[in-house]
Parts: sequence; structure tokens; C-alpha cells
Amino acid sequence: MFSVICPTYNSSSFVVKTLDSVLNQQFLNYEIILSDDGSTDDTLKILEKYSSLFKEKKIKCTILKNEHHGPGFARNRGLEISNFDWISFIDSDDLWTEDKLSKVSKCIIENKKFNCILHRQLHKNLKGKYNKLRFDKYYNPKKPTHRQIFKSNFFSTSTVTIRKEIIFNAGLFNEEYQNAQDYDLWLKIGDNLNIEILKEYLGTYVSREGNISSRSYLSRIPNVFKIINKNKKKVSFILYIYRLIIIFFDLE
Repeated sequence: MFSVICPTYNSSSFVVKTLDSVLNQQFLNYEIILSDDGSTDDTLKILEKYSSLFKEKKIKCTILKNEHHGPGFARNRGLEISNFDWISFIDSDDLWTEDKLSKVSKCIIENKKFNCILHRQLHKNLKGKYNKLRFDKYYNPKKPTHRQIFKSNFFSTSTVTIRKEIIFNAGLFNEEYQNAQDYDLWLKIGDNLNIEILKEYLGTYVSREGNISSRSYLSRIPNVFKIINKNKKKVSFILYIYRLIIIFFDLE
């Protein structure tokens, strides 16, 4: 079974589509934890409505009403009350296909060695056009995982299903970061990740005005810079310089 964690913050204009994509899953062995980050719009009213819809399908739905501390804080509160060994993350403006959890479940059952399952994803940009994100092209299972994540963050949070214990062993999300806290966590777990990337497009990452993906890249540089500096002793000097160039020239 899965614990699905969805952080929300002033998400009333788009979270309905996200919740529908979870509610309509073919695979029903999951709970959903809606961890609100102090919304001041109608988000909580929508979450309450969907709580009833999930319960009609006999799916446990928990709503957490937090003060505003950022997405890392909201995800951590959800992790702390989660009941199952596998965590699936979905952001409040992203979407899953109906067979997302069933495909991931099948992979877990057939491949006991993996502790982290990802998949390909579509990206809907601000102009409404779709691009294909093939994260598997950045990952080679025969090479050290930490080095590959350092070089290129090929994790998209809404594609991640991961064993809960390795998140707790790594110390959860860094709540001081308003962005890039997921990149920090994947690097902290590093070579303890045994990853499988499904070559199917099981979700859509939606850029919109106001979310992190559409903000100025300059607003993210300080946190990413801190994160790579924390990890620079684990990689070669050449790779460290390469990563600095990528960051400051916005080449990702």
C-alpha cells in the first residue's frame, strides 16, 4: 500500500484537477495525506469536499492544517503521520494518469531490489505546450547514484515513489529551504538509492504563473548553491566546477 502525500498552498484554482487524478486511480490500496501549508484562499474547503469523495471509495484521507512554513515542512508533517512503507509524492498542480499507482505497484512486486521508482513525465509549459521529460536518459544504474544526481537532478517530485525508511534515515526534507529541498534530500540519500525508472509517461508536470518552476531562476540559485557546496567533497573538482557553470548560466 502507498501513502500519497500532497502539499497544498493557495491551490484552489488548480488543485481540483490534481485531486481528481488521484481519486481516479485504478489501484485503490492507498491513503492520501493532504498537508496544507497555511492557505488563505478556498483550498481547505476543496480539500474537505474531496476528503468525503475519497472516503466514499474507502480510501483514508487525512487533512493537515499547518502554519505557513513551506513545502518541505508540509511534506515532513505528512511523512510523520503516514501509515505505509511506500511514499508517493504529488504536488498540488501536477497530474497522474489513471494507471500510475498500478504500474508502480507492479514494478515493486516484480523487482524487490528497488527502493525508489520513478517514471517519465510530460511537461505542460506556460504556453500550454507539452514536452516529454525522459529522466531515464540521465541515469545509468551501473554508475554511482549520488554523482549522477549531483550532475543533473533527474528527479521530479511528482514521479517519485520511495521507501519511507530511507527518507527518515536521511533526515527528511530540509525545512529551511523554500525551494530545492527535494534536490537536497535526493543527494542526502545518494548511493543508498536503488532506482528503477519506468519508461512510461505516467504524469504531467504543470508550469503555471506563481509556482516554483515559473519563478525567476535567480530566486533558486542561493539554495542550489548551498546544496552543491554541502556535497562538493563527495565529487571531483571538475564535476563541481561543471555544476557551478550549469547553475549560473541556467543551462538545465
